[in-house]
Amino acid sequence: MKRLSDQEKHRLISSLGEHIAHTHALGITVEKVEGEALTLRLPYAENLVGDPATGVLHGGVITVLLDQTLGVAALACDSLAPSIAPTLDLRIDHLRVAPPGKDILATASVYRTTRRVLFTQGIAYWDSPDNTIARATGTWLRLDEVDTTWTGNIERKEA
Repeated sequence: MKRLSDQEKHRLISSLGEHIAHTHALGITVEKVEGEALTLRLPYAENLVGDPATGVLHGGVITVLLDQTLGVAALACDSLAPSIAPTLDLRIDHLRVAPPGKDILATASVYRTTRRVLFTQGIAYWDSPDNTIARATGTWLRLDEVDTTWTGNIERKEA
């Protein structure tokens, strides 16, 4: 099995996000991929506010961000071929709210794998992981492998 470079993982995860309706609608993008750690960004937007009086983002939006981040962490995992992995279970501890106007970042990684199940963990925060707003753990079912042969073609088109 060929391991993907960080750049190939970034392109693959970005492309997948463009084809997932709720990810695309919320404007979630790949911030960075470093080895097996993945960080996604949710830009602050007025239409995502849950409490108009305070300007705080709705908790459901944070849930979507964490579900997406922990789920696509399967594509950054080097111990197995990139695969599609739908959510089996997701637990989120909402610890506090982010200040209004702040983009939210979420980082995740796979910490254990079996033949068919991935165990992931991550956090959502603003500005720095020291500003954690939620912690999440979950399990994902590993399905079909993703064809990554096209990742080299994207680089040539962008160059």
